Amino acid sequence: MDLSIVIVNWNTGELLRRCLQSLPAATGALTVETIVVDNASGDGSAELVESEFGHCHLLRAGANLGFAGGNNLALKQATGRAVLLLNPDTICPPDSIVRLYRFMNSCENLAAVGPRLLDDTGQPTITWGFFPRARYHWLGFLDPRRFWLRGRWSRRVVAIPHPDEPSQKVEYVLGACFLIPRDALERVGTLDDGYFLYFEETDWCWRARQAGLDVWYCAEAEIVHLEGKAAEQVSLFSIRQFQKSYRRFVTRNYGAGRVWQFRLAQFAEYGLKALLRSLALGDRARNQALALGFRERARAQLQGEIRVTPPR
Repeated sequence: MDLSIVIVNWNTGELLRRCLQSLPAATGALTVETIVVDNASGDGSAELVESEFGHCHLLRAGANLGFAGGNNLALKQATGRAVLLLNPDTICPPDSIVRLYRFMNSCENLAAVGPRLLDDTGQPTITWGFFPRARYHWLGFLDPRRFWLRGRWSRRVVAIPHPDEPSQKVEYVLGACFLIPRDALERVGTLDDGYFLYFEETDWCWRARQAGLDVWYCAEAEIVHLEGKAAEQVSLFSIRQFQKSYRRFVTRNYGAGRVWQFRLAQFAEYGLKALLRSLALGDRARNQALALGFRERARAQLQGEIRVTPPR
């Protein structure tokens, strides 16, 4: 078996259908098993898989295990030489996964590789990034729109590749399409299911790099990522869960004593961005919505402990 594709779904039935429909042309002659983990969806997603995609192996989680927990459930059963963690809000163009798989085979010392991610207009979107550092938030405070900071001074935690940007080693790639060779998975281990959502792939890539392995961005393969469509259902939850996972990453990998530095930097950056957006001219509804999101991020930094109840 060349490849095990693992898709964790929660109430994204129509997106899941489009994703699964795209896979045969994307995988070409590769021998593939597709495992769909349904996190107790209430929209008929599991029934959709059973009725329309009988070749898929459906795992009913019985509860909302989150991204890491759902993937780990499938990883226990995956048999491929490589495992592709794939979001249900992706569409894979013809031969895209074949190209990614070939790239994986051409790399030595590989932990994981991700393709260029495109939005629904065909433009590059968030694809890879840098491990969190408090200074990135201070740079966002000094230059919120990145008008004058250049080079490494313009870095953010996330990165959008230029259309002509070549394949390269990066610190982490997004978990929306995350290809892992079997030997790297056995060496690094599964995802940390202490992350319900967000930072699972970042933490895994950190562990991989600590083990001396490389993470690559592959420009030769492109996948459409309808970014955030699932998260939009629970946007306030998403903001709070992101912050909770962020603190977990910092605590586990930098030490609990560093968390306050990240909280202070984020409070400064998001507080300023909230103010600027609330005063901005132009599309008032959009600016107010963005300002609200920034305010919630800033407000989260004032909380000593962030408690989040996962959606059911």
